[in-house]
Amino acid sequence: MNIPERLTAVEIAERQLLTALQMWRDGDFISCTTLAGAAEEILGKRMRKLGLEPSFDNIKETIVRFALLFGETDPNIDKTVAELMNQTRNELKHYAGDESLEFDIKADAEEMLERAISNYTGLTGKFPKEILHFWGTSEDASQETPPK
Repeated sequence: MNIPERLTAVEIAERQLLTALQMWRDGDFISCTTLAGAAEEILGKRMRKLGLEPSFDNIKETIVRFALLFGETDPNIDKTVAELMNQTRNELKHYAGDESLEFDIKADAEEMLERAISNYTGLTGKFPKEILHFWGTSEDASQETPPK
């Protein structure tokens, strides 16, 4: 008999994020993007519930401000920017067309991981070794004293 597992939203997202980081190291950028996107969304919703600003909202608002500053007049600019920010993730989740998709999957995976990591660290204050590795920092280096 299996014992049911109880997990919080943050625990679920943490597992998704850590697995996405492993997929990044393994070079599976498509699965990485999808799973990091799931973690980013869960953590973002959790942050909003707590009155915190998720990375998605921060980035989107910055892009919209710049667009308006440079003369954008589209009244749907918020929606357009949001759709562009999640385009690859959504295509990977929902695409059922006959034609091939083209995108820079490694760059898109990196962007989604950065958003998920930003939400995770902002919400928990934790920096697991997998995140430090992704950023190109060894866990030992973060504990070292700088040379004199």
